[in-house]
Amino acid sequence: MLLAAAPAQASNRLVDIRLYSLHKLHSINLEPEGEGVTVGERQLKGPAKATARGQLVVFDGGVKAGPARTVKIHAPLKGVWLSGPALPRRLYTGELTFSVERNQLKIINSVPLETYVAGVVTGEAGDLSQLEAYKAQAVASRTYILKHLRNHIGEGYNLCDSTHCQLYSGLGSISPKAREASDATRGELLFYKGEPAATFYHSICGGRTETMTFVWPFEDKPYLVSVRDGPPGKPYCSIAPGFRWKTKIYYTGLTRLARQAGWILPDETTRGMRVSSWGPSGRAAELEIQTQRRTVKVTATDFYHGIGRRAGWTAVRSTMFKILSGKDYVMLDGLGSGHGVGMCQWGAEGMARKGFKYRDILKHYYPGTETGYD
Repeated sequence: MLLAAAPAQASNRLVDIRLYSLHKLHSINLEPEGEGVTVGERQLKGPAKATARGQLVVFDGGVKAGPARTVKIHAPLKGVWLSGPALPRRLYTGELTFSVERNQLKIINSVPLETYVAGVVTGEAGDLSQLEAYKAQAVASRTYILKHLRNHIGEGYNLCDSTHCQLYSGLGSISPKAREASDATRGELLFYKGEPAATFYHSICGGRTETMTFVWPFEDKPYLVSVRDGPPGKPYCSIAPGFRWKTKIYYTGLTRLARQAGWILPDETTRGMRVSSWGPSGRAAELEIQTQRRTVKVTATDFYHGIGRRAGWTAVRSTMFKILSGKDYVMLDGLGSGHGVGMCQWGAEGMARKGFKYRDILKHYYPGTETGYD
């Protein structure tokens, strides 16, 4: 199903993205990047501030608007910068709609699909260097976008700008290589039996990707199975920084984290931990935590997320680890980073360095799929 050119309507479609989705915003600063930024019929000529007042939005400074339930900004040319205390300064183009939800600002950016793809590729693959790896990421990200356009439809937009959907930081950080990859694969998607594939991806597989059903309780996908990442003993992703890692967790810390996660009771203390079952890739699938009076089973995915949310995502980088026990601690001796399902981004980089093209990379990590256009 390989076609010569992308349909214009697919690549030109608009996608609605919620900005600063992980932040609670009461106000935000705006600054035009050149001319052409308008609020209604008025031009934004200098710095301005949008503020939530009750359930209404008010603009002050370079332009005055509101109080109103929604205020729209049009930034079709160079865009508008958004910033604020503890907020990253980011550049956005297209249409931005400001409203108030639960006394906080809600900002939706309507942006062309391919612009969004270039921004996502920059955010998700910025550590890579090879154009073919960027192209593989562009196709995977574009397919993921179209597969998940209804993620937040009940909240009034398509996708959020965090890794819950895909990381998007606007136009200011888009790299030339990401833009080139988006343009070179414009409109191209990954299909399995005529339907867009579920193109999950992760940073470093550690030598072998994982079958999806051993990570999440989703319906089985024949193309999301464990695949070996290159020759034995020399995985494609072994070039990645942080390919190997170790983390020591003292039982006092494990007790605190396990109580916070609800795995053990408030009066229980951890005395040990072991891997009780493994997935096809060699990743831990289930763990057992021993307390002073019982053994508690926790899926490795829950452990990975539970520790990550409470101790930082570098504490347990993946579920591909062995457990070494000490007197008052456990040592996790691990490989890789991320959930391990689908495309390994650093594996794609390694394959590209060896001369593989992006379609070869995609077929390797998603066996049985084909590239094409919707």
